[in-house]
Amino acid sequence: MVKLYWQIFYRGAERMEKRKVFDDLLVKINQKAREIDDMDEFYREVVKILADNVPYYNWTGFYFMKDGELVIGPYIGRPTEHVRIKVGQGVCGRAVAEKNTIIVDDVTKEDNYLACSLETKSEIVVPIWVHGEIIGEIDIDSDDLRAFDEEDKRFLEKVAEIIGRKLKK
Repeated sequence: MVKLYWQIFYRGAERMEKRKVFDDLLVKINQKAREIDDMDEFYREVVKILADNVPYYNWTGFYFMKDGELVIGPYIGRPTEHVRIKVGQGVCGRAVAEKNTIIVDDVTKEDNYLACSLETKSEIVVPIWVHGEIIGEIDIDSDDLRAFDEEDKRFLEKVAEIIGRKLKK
């Protein structure tokens, strides 16, 4: 019973610490949104903040809608051959088609997965909305199984909101 209590306590403390880290990163990203006018520079800064501060974010980048498909934007991580993705194709294309954040706990169990790297085990894709339209997405790959949870989802959706607000100006 005591062991179970400590496991629950540890998970709770871990979640609180993760939330604090994410909240601190949101402050940094908001600050950069105010300081940087050039959107390409801002995207690169966001990718750098995420990659430098969340150790299990092994590939961190953007895809943007162009001519009806996703086109790769700034990223940090292993090179990828997937520089253009059709809507509905792979996890990134599915997020646009379904108009929703998608978390994949184990990419080997995903029928529609586009492998960027053999090391990738899980993925989260978060759409970026402007005026009711998806203009792009944040794509994060991890080398760990089940790396992403509701805290990651909440955090990355807030990052996407910051980007969307900046683009509306």
